[in-house]
Amino acid sequence: MQVGRLLIAVSLLAAQSAMAADALTGTFRGDGRACYGALFVRPKTIEWNASFFKCGPARYKVIEQDLSGDHPRAAFKIEDHRKRCGLAVIEVSRYSEFSWSVKGYPTMEAYQKREEPGWKDSADPARQIALCGMRKE
Repeated sequence: MQVGRLLIAVSLLAAQSAMAADALTGTFRGDGRACYGALFVRPKTIEWNASFFKCGPARYKVIEQDLSGDHPRAAFKIEDHRKRCGLAVIEVSRYSEFSWSVKGYPTMEAYQKREEPGWKDSADPARQIALCGMRKE
């Protein structure tokens, strides 16, 4: 019984490690008044430094990812709550050959309901997102 539990635990750790290894990583640079800075997605940590806030470096969990096709995207849940800087989820998606969209959501609920009427383009601060166009180095 104990051996079975150990094997399950090892399998779960291996799956998490493989997912992290296959995660979208890199350095993304932003320009302009609000977005000047960079997002660093490393194999184990994420860090977003922009004109008006500094996030991380913090551990993350990949909560959604699709690296296939011309428009890869990934969403990262920030695990270290002390270093969240008001963001719970950071989403990165490619929208043209050289441009990436980086969005920061204040809560997991804001991320999950991002396309629902009443959430998208809401004036409520709990529903607003940080949005920057960036280029990947």
